[in-house]
Amino acid sequence: MRQVEFTESYKVGAETYEAGDRKTFEDGEAATYIKIGVAKCVETGEQGDRKPGAHVLEVQDIEQSV
Repeated sequence: MRQVEFTESYKVGAETYEAGDRKTFEDGEAATYIKIGVAKCVETGEQGDRKPGAHVLEVQDIEQSV
């Protein structure tokens, strides 16, 4: 288990993590968030780099007529 602190808002499925949120995840999942640069390890301070041109997408609800 590894604790991470999100450095920006990030949405995964139905879960939304806000910048500053601290959560504990299995090592593999935590490593993914760190690697893609949306979170840092609380214990070591390790944080990956965001790729140039990467940006947060705004998710909008869909409205559909039946």
